[in-house]
Amino acid sequence: MRHLKEVGTGYWTHFKYAMWFNIIAFAVVVTGTIHAVFPFLFEKTPYKLAKYIVNEAERKFNLDG
Repeated sequence: MRHLKEVGTGYWTHFKYAMWFNIIAFAVVVTGTIHAVFPFLFEKTPYKLAKYIVNEAERKFNLDG
């Protein structure tokens, strides 16, 4: 469990955040696909959702890029 030590968290906290980020990532796929077909829908949503994942992961797990 080297990864958990590297990010300074326990298994269940990591699991909770990983699953939450997976749900958000799925929303990126769905809104991004819809936007690809209908460019007037979800114009910035996929970007904002992906940025949310990065910002929250960096904040919670003290990541440096």
